[in-house]
Amino acid sequence: MIEFVYGAKGSGKTKKMIDMANAELETSKGQILFINDRDKYRVTVDTQIRFINSDDFGIKGEDELYGFICGVLGSNYDVDTVYIDNLLRILNADGPNDAEGLLKRLDAIQKQQDVKFVLSLSCDEKEIPEWVKNYK
Repeated sequence: MIEFVYGAKGSGKTKKMIDMANAELETSKGQILFINDRDKYRVTVDTQIRFINSDDFGIKGEDELYGFICGVLGSNYDVDTVYIDNLLRILNADGPNDAEGLLKRLDAIQKQQDVKFVLSLSCDEKEIPEWVKNYK
């Protein structure tokens, strides 16, 4: 399953994703990853959740993020959910349409590995492409 959290900058997407991840601890049988490009959110993510700062690994762009996710999932079969906050900034994307290639790749992984992805997109609702709405 792939879910999206989207809205304009400052609309509370990160807080919502952190709340979702923390709440998921009660029902998750596996591990939860939370990927962000800033350390300031590390303290609000429960310590049972693996927080990963993408900048610590020099991740910028689709291929690097995809390769990193594959590496993490390949080395740990217990991952149930991967939250990726600030996706467009991590991808160095100009807008949500630039994330479609990654979505197709993640869709294949989630079907094969039974991993749920929750992705945040920083844009107004009117800028959300149809392919995003089809996953809702």
